[in-house]
Amino acid sequence: MISKTTLIFDISGEYGHFRKFNTTTSPLTYSIPTPSAIFGLLGAILGIEREDSHNKIREGNEHLREVFTTENAAVAIKPISEIKKVNIGFNLLDTGSYQSFFNITNRTQIEYEILKDPKFRIYLNWEHPFKNELSERLKNKRFHFNPYLGISQMTANVMYVGEKKLIELSGKDYVDFDTAINLSEIESEKAPIDVAFIKDRVFQVETFPLDMQIDRKIKRYGEILVEMNGDNIRAIPNQKSFSIENEGNIQFL
Repeated sequence: MISKTTLIFDISGEYGHFRKFNTTTSPLTYSIPTPSAIFGLLGAILGIEREDSHNKIREGNEHLREVFTTENAAVAIKPISEIKKVNIGFNLLDTGSYQSFFNITNRTQIEYEILKDPKFRIYLNWEHPFKNELSERLKNKRFHFNPYLGISQMTANVMYVGEKKLIELSGKDYVDFDTAINLSEIESEKAPIDVAFIKDRVFQVETFPLDMQIDRKIKRYGEILVEMNGDNIRAIPNQKSFSIENEGNIQFL
C-alpha cells in the first residue's frame, strides 16, 4: 500500500475513447480508462505539460510518468453505470504534405468505437508533493488544462468525492468488489472469480497496459475483468484489495 488513504473522484462525459493498443484502421476502445489515461487526465488538471513529438519536456519540468509511477501511484476504477459502446465515423485529414491547413484536400473517414455516456468512480492511492494541490484543484474545479476522456474533443466532467481511509482485505474466500479486477494478480488454488456468480452478470476481459515508462515502453500488462452493467464482481482478494467505509471493496490495478 502506497498511502493509507485514497482520493476519490468521478469522471463522466457524453463520449469517451481509450484506444486499444492492438487496433489500427478501426480503433476500438477499452471499456474503462487505462491507468495511463487517468494519469494523463490528472496531469492536465495539475498543468503538467505533455512531452513533444521526440518525447522530450522542457528543462526543469517533471515528466508526467515520473509524477505518477508504479512505486508512488495506483488506481482502482469503478463503472458507475452501464458501459455502452457506439460506432461513429471521424473525418481525418492528411496533413503531411501541405503547408497550409486550408489547402488540405485528402480526407479519410475512419469508424471509431466510442463509449457513450461513460461514468466512472476513480480511487487514487498516491504519495507525491503535488497531492495536496491535486486535492484542492479537484475540490474547487480549478483545472489548469481542460480534462478529457481519451480524445481532446471529448470533454470530461470531474467531480471530487472525498479522501477516505483504506482497510486491508485478506483471506482466501470470495469477496464482492465494486471495481474492475486484475485477474493476472490473483493467486489462488480456486478460480479467481466465483463461477456460480458469472451467470448473473455480463463480463468482459481486456488486456490492459498497466505500467508505461517514460520511453513509452510497457513494463506490465494485466488481464482486467470488467462488469459491463456496473454491478459487482465476486473474486478472491489479492495484496491490492481494500475496503472503504460506505464505498465497498476495491482492487487497485
